[in-house]
Amino acid sequence: MKEKSERFKFTKVQKIVLSIAVLGIVGTIIYGMYGQEVPIIKKDGTITETTTEDGGKIIEVKEVRDQPVEEEFPMNMPDFQVGQVIHQMSHQKIEAEEKWGFLPLTAERVNRLIDVVENGDYQNKNRYLSILNRWSKNDFTQVDEDHNTIWNLQGGNVGKATGILSYEEEKEFIEKYYE
Repeated sequence: MKEKSERFKFTKVQKIVLSIAVLGIVGTIIYGMYGQEVPIIKKDGTITETTTEDGGKIIEVKEVRDQPVEEEFPMNMPDFQVGQVIHQMSHQKIEAEEKWGFLPLTAERVNRLIDVVENGDYQNKNRYLSILNRWSKNDFTQVDEDHNTIWNLQGGNVGKATGILSYEEEKEFIEKYYE
């Protein structure tokens, strides 16, 4: 008769399969807890609506800032963090089944990120500047593609943008996730 310790030995493959199963269970539990909610910290601010030269409407959040934008986005931001910030700001304007993280898309943030990226050595510099320069001109006509560009760079597999929110949908999203 085998000793108890020998009966419960796992092969390397069994250990890998068991690990994957445990991760799947933990992921399912976390998803069940948070669902499609966007985890953010709500801040004080107001929503402003501006009419563009072509008659379109732009929504922007005017924040009561806890810290200057220069501290929020220092000149030495890592490449991944720049991408993450662009990704989170795009959530304000895109349709997707899931969105993780939200950072209000403001002119102040966009302009600061342009300065940071222009003065830094970033692997994705041209992509970042293409997106940010377009946004600085209130051109969000391809914000879903912008989101997916960053999402792909980050190896995204859940939450691909499927379109752009209407003005009303964007306003509702901001009101839901921002005080």
